[in-house]
Amino acid sequence: SDFTSPPFHKLGRLINGEHNALLLAIPLDGIGSFPPHPPPDPQEQEAAAPPPPPAEPAVPPRHRGHLHLFKKPLHRALSGLAATHGPVLLLHFGSRAVLHVTDPAVAEECLTDHDVTFANRPRLPSSCHLSNGYTTLGSSSYGPNWRNLRRIATVEVFSAHRLLRSADVRGGEVPHMARWLYLAAPAAGPSEPARADVKARAFELVLNVVARMVAGKQYYGGEGDAEAETEEAARFREMVREYFAMHGASNLQDFVLLLGLVDIGGAKRRAVKLSRERNTWAQRLIDEHRATATAAAATEARTMVGDLLKMQASEPEAYSDKVITALCLTGTDTSSSTIEWGMALLLNHPAAMAKARAEIDRFVGTGRVVEEADLPNLPYLQCIIRENLRLYPVGPLLAPHESSADCSVSVAGGGRYAVPAGTMLLVNVHAMHRDARFWGPDPESFSPERFEGGRSEGKWMLPFGMGRRRCPGEGLAVKVVGLALATLVQCFEWRRVGDEEVDMTEGSGLTMPKAVPLEALYWPRPEMVPALSGIFFIYNFFY
Repeated sequence: SDFTSPPFHKLGRLINGEHNALLLAIPLDGIGSFPPHPPPDPQEQEAAAPPPPPAEPAVPPRHRGHLHLFKKPLHRALSGLAATHGPVLLLHFGSRAVLHVTDPAVAEECLTDHDVTFANRPRLPSSCHLSNGYTTLGSSSYGPNWRNLRRIATVEVFSAHRLLRSADVRGGEVPHMARWLYLAAPAAGPSEPARADVKARAFELVLNVVARMVAGKQYYGGEGDAEAETEEAARFREMVREYFAMHGASNLQDFVLLLGLVDIGGAKRRAVKLSRERNTWAQRLIDEHRATATAAAATEARTMVGDLLKMQASEPEAYSDKVITALCLTGTDTSSSTIEWGMALLLNHPAAMAKARAEIDRFVGTGRVVEEADLPNLPYLQCIIRENLRLYPVGPLLAPHESSADCSVSVAGGGRYAVPAGTMLLVNVHAMHRDARFWGPDPESFSPERFEGGRSEGKWMLPFGMGRRRCPGEGLAVKVVGLALATLVQCFEWRRVGDEEVDMTEGSGLTMPKAVPLEALYWPRPEMVPALSGIFFIYNFFY
């Protein structure tokens, strides 16, 4: 089955995927305390506040916080805290009350029964400028602006029809990545393999896919030159990298309100500068499309910007330049991290890579490169992707939600916990994916076979979210990751750089990056050389 059918659809509902990450970090100890909660109605008279773990003893009781308990990466620290103190915890991040959840049933209740209540985002000062004043799809509070953005993203950008129409983009860029690797090492072999920066290649692939879908631009690897990078491409690369870096950095002002008056380390200044650069980039794309638009081009619009400008003519308010810019800013894709983790897992488990390659050879053969239409017929590859997302989800913590009203949530063994309005909700996907209650006695191990034959039925795997803020781009992400991994496995032999296993240490940041970027040795499979040479001819002819 594919990622939108049972059981995976059922299992994948809980993650928020609009940015698929916690836009927080680890500042100093808290100064606030959880406010008293009057029960909202008689039915909830017995609701009690969730239990907090011990606070910092050196801080007065009224102002104790829990940030002293945490170490980077934050998702690991919180998982350990939950293992010791329980799956539903009240934490104090400075002046903010935080409900930390590792129980799937409680997370589901928060995002289904209390879907509207938890549909808001907390207004974190550090993200104000990066999100254009909380106006992007991932940062906007629940209301008319968010509903308009969500409708456009779901219907006009990521619908099945739009993804089908953009299949040629992915079908061009993924083979183009294979072509790049082949041209960089046409004579490589087992005795003299080439060395690939997998992280960089995956990053460039995803940015090319996004840039072509959004604006019809290709930033990397043009004109057959594997090393070519235009000035515009360099600026775009740095803009995206800085965006991720700033979202993964420590932001004290998010939790200690008085610090919002001080620009610690120049973070606010850098955020303002980055916001201006991104807005200028997006507006330039809009102006370029508008200047070159013709009646025929509008009819045949093949980019997101072109499509939305066409609709702007009839509905100028719904499709304003500001709305288009907001959607451009949500297009930064995080699939490159998943591709990198997937290749790292396969390098550490060569038997799984060989099994996937045999499946591709059996169904696709070696006379052509695998295509997107082949993916549903490669069940073991789908199992690899699912296991990849289970162990290394792009967002180990959901982007934070915030309650807009008092509510209560049920807990195991009966009873309810009261959750006041204004409480930040953090759902720890990383902990759920590695919970032995659902995944057996060895949940930390890589085993794609656990998904074979529908054995994942009823287990809690949550890669893309549920409810109103579910990731609208999950279909695109699955297609890009699946096609990239299939192509790399089919076209090349891969080997670790040294004798030791690939370091799988998790870093801190927006997308749970590898702490050590992945590099690997490779050479073209001899039986795939004719097909790889064909990519070179076809790409130069059509692209």
